[in-house]
Amino acid sequence: MTTARRGFLKSLALAPLAPSALVPQAAPPPAALPPAGDTAVAEALSEAVRREFGAQLDDAELDAVKKELARNLESARRLRQAAKLVNADEPVTRFDPRPPAAAENGIRR
Repeated sequence: MTTARRGFLKSLALAPLAPSALVPQAAPPPAALPPAGDTAVAEALSEAVRREFGAQLDDAELDAVKKELARNLESARRLRQAAKLVNADEPVTRFDPRPPAAAENGIRR
């Protein structure tokens, strides 16, 4: 059985949330969003390389690093798409604790 006091206290608990729930939140403009996908990752990694090794690399070498990073990320994306794995897929190689000779002869312990 709820009392008027209990209902009033519940409404007080929800009062701070009400203004934010009633006012729609504006999405940031598309220009403010960072580039998506492999390009953004390649940009971030090349920036990290520039900060770490910028004194030893010239602009041409930094561009080459950026292109190589983008190429590697694209290859990884294609590999993930080509070989869709599910949780039940077993690894390609399985661990066998027996020495190779014992495994070939079918010797069990």
